[in-house]
Amino acid sequence: MAVVSLFILVGPGQAQETIVIEFAAGANQPNAVPYRKMLETANSTQNKYKFVLEFKPGANGVMAIKTMDLDPQHRLATAAPSFVENSRSGLINEDDYVAVSTQGDACWAVITNIGDSREGISSLQGQKEITVGGTGYGNAAHLTALIIGKKYGFRVRYIIYKTNYDALVNMAAGEPINFVLERVSNYQTFATKNPQLQILGINCSQRNSQVPKVKTLYEQGFETPSIFISTIANKKMSKDQRLEIGNILDHAQEQIGLDYISATSDMFPPQFAKKHVTTQEFFDTKNLQMKVLTHRFEQEINEAK
Repeated sequence: MAVVSLFILVGPGQAQETIVIEFAAGANQPNAVPYRKMLETANSTQNKYKFVLEFKPGANGVMAIKTMDLDPQHRLATAAPSFVENSRSGLINEDDYVAVSTQGDACWAVITNIGDSREGISSLQGQKEITVGGTGYGNAAHLTALIIGKKYGFRVRYIIYKTNYDALVNMAAGEPINFVLERVSNYQTFATKNPQLQILGINCSQRNSQVPKVKTLYEQGFETPSIFISTIANKKMSKDQRLEIGNILDHAQEQIGLDYISATSDMFPPQFAKKHVTTQEFFDTKNLQMKVLTHRFEQEINEAK
């Protein structure tokens, strides 16, 4: 168990709140850097709560949520698109949880070793099968590949990894992985060593500033689910406490600023968008999209397991 405490001691009268992250702790992992910065800022701007991080990758996000459930008054957890499939599979009960803060959409890249960046996603036409590396069945990467495969007529084979980054490492090393959703900066680390790696599109509502000429999947005619990350609480935590913690975390994100968050994680929090939405609205909208797509591809998801 990896626990990262941002200060050594809990101050007099402070309540410790642990946020359990479903990703690994490395700098190449989503949210590790901005989460640390956000909680450092939150700890420096108020003295009621002492926030710490605990990293619990694995089981497509279930481990982080179950760890939170062990002490719901003093722990929160991250939730990503896999939240819907985990609920559908009976691993969690979605009605037990509520969003308290959101870290937004991940403007990550569709990376392959069989496509052509000049043609984009359409360069996958003619493939009979692609092998996708991701963290769990029915998540954003799996559904994105199924949506593209349905249009172009190829089968999707899905292989489970602990992190998307691990799948990218294997693809770069020549393992039989053809399709990964990952951060642009992580792609750039390997692209010079393996020129076969190509970005075919950005799986987000907007382009990524690191590769501004690369079109989004939406611009290329696909409505696919972006990877999103929210911070959730078990409803056993009081509503007043959830609202208070949510306000602290949102304020900390605003202080950090969009430039820092985007540069360190390729995330785009909704409070920086022109049209403001609440944390729960963001979470509910994303989950509804996942539910619709999960229902549409239920047979393919079940067959992959």
